[in-house]
Amino acid sequence: MLQSLAGSSCVRLVERHRSAWCFGFLVLGYLLYLVFGAVVFSSVELPYEDLLRQELRKLKRRFLEEHECLSEPQLEQFLGRVLEASNYGVSVLSNASGNWNWDFTSALFFASTVLSTTGDL
Repeated sequence: MLQSLAGSSCVRLVERHRSAWCFGFLVLGYLLYLVFGAVVFSSVELPYEDLLRQELRKLKRRFLEEHECLSEPQLEQFLGRVLEASNYGVSVLSNASGNWNWDFTSALFFASTVLSTTGDL
């Protein structure tokens, strides 16, 4: 008797707040999807990233051994500047294309994109 009363009150509670329960399950499903995706991507990408880090450390060590006139802080400063330029699309490599990132056509396209996506002025 007590179980049937408790069961019916639970059913009424669930039916009364059905949209809240659906929303809660949707949020829970979304969070589980995010966690599962993070686990998958981490397990796939982390080993390659670790190997790449080890390879770069060995390459840097070997480069400094072969070029004793260059100190590690000087190399770090040079590489930092190269990476900063690379973030702006400028490459230090001699075989990289000579296209400008901010020529008139690219700047015109950017300006039109900004104006068409920001709304009322």
